[in-house]
Amino acid sequence: MDPRTSGQANASVTVPGTVAVVIADSELLDQVLSITAVVGIEPVVLGDVGLLRQHWTSAATVLLDIDQGARVVNLGLPPRTHAYLVSDEKTSHQAQQVSMRLGAAVVALPSSASWLSDTLSNVALADRGTGRLVCVVGGSGGVGASTLAAGLAFVAARTQSTMLVDADPLSGGLDLLLGAERTPGWRWPRLANARGHLGDLSGQLPSVDGIDLLSMTRCESPPGWTAQSEQLNAVLLSAIRSHELTVVDLPRTIGGAAREALRRAELGVLVVRDDIRGVAAGREIVRQLEAVPERLGVIVRQGRSRLLQPHLVASGVGLRLLGSLIEDPTLALAAERGDPPGRSGRSSLSRLCRQLLEHLQLENTANDELRPRG
Repeated sequence: MDPRTSGQANASVTVPGTVAVVIADSELLDQVLSITAVVGIEPVVLGDVGLLRQHWTSAATVLLDIDQGARVVNLGLPPRTHAYLVSDEKTSHQAQQVSMRLGAAVVALPSSASWLSDTLSNVALADRGTGRLVCVVGGSGGVGASTLAAGLAFVAARTQSTMLVDADPLSGGLDLLLGAERTPGWRWPRLANARGHLGDLSGQLPSVDGIDLLSMTRCESPPGWTAQSEQLNAVLLSAIRSHELTVVDLPRTIGGAAREALRRAELGVLVVRDDIRGVAAGREIVRQLEAVPERLGVIVRQGRSRLLQPHLVASGVGLRLLGSLIEDPTLALAAERGDPPGRSGRSSLSRLCRQLLEHLQLENTANDELRPRG
């Protein structure tokens, strides 16, 4: 089969790790296809930019030439990361004008061929990873997002290799929540400049009840420091290659790194309070996302007053309902003692976490059955 058209047959299906290519220039297309062949990726090659709409938010990477990039600007698609304008050396200056309008970096060939090869290698490695990724974000402070993330990790670690990643610089450090502040191992400052391929981090990170933990630190990072897309992406690529499940506690301010993590996730969880302000805060988080991942859902944090029914909260936020997290004073007391959430298998938190993990398994099984064969 001609590699130029090999992606056309499956143009309506986007699977994890997809690289969508819309390049009309035959010489540029040949160079791009040579690079994808070297890194072991079979891209989806689209002959019409109009077909890109269905791949825009779900493809891992999008490659466009200048003319096609200008047409994409007119489609009014939402901003996304990992979209690139491919040009030759002579037209790279012209590409910068389209780049600013599209929000896509320029890749000039052949001088940037090595960089593009490295970037696509990351996509290939992520696609080969067998681990699942779950992201948790709080709609407002104090709703229990970090507690839920830790609980998910503890419940999962009983049956599978698990990593818990603290990506919220204002969390105070998940090692405190897990009672592991004195446990030796790497924290984020050690990986603050991480790029590209990392090895297996197992054995380097603090380990708590079988969980490998990458935590923020207190007073060691520069003020205002947060993991950028490059650092978080490098860590997550490593995690999904070495662990069966990775749980990420994301910050409430949704920047590029958080958007990319949610886009990659098999399950995204937004924790929202069961009151009007909680719904408003949840809607603001969704607005920050710009393109809402289809696997994102709501967990409703129910207080003692039970102000709004969970289905009304989910409807108000505009996401599907995944479950409820009932306020439990014993969780706060346990955290003060350094007793990690989710360690007790009989708690309401553990039951909710088992429910979410079962939901994740069912969805993944369904997706595997729908995935094209051969």
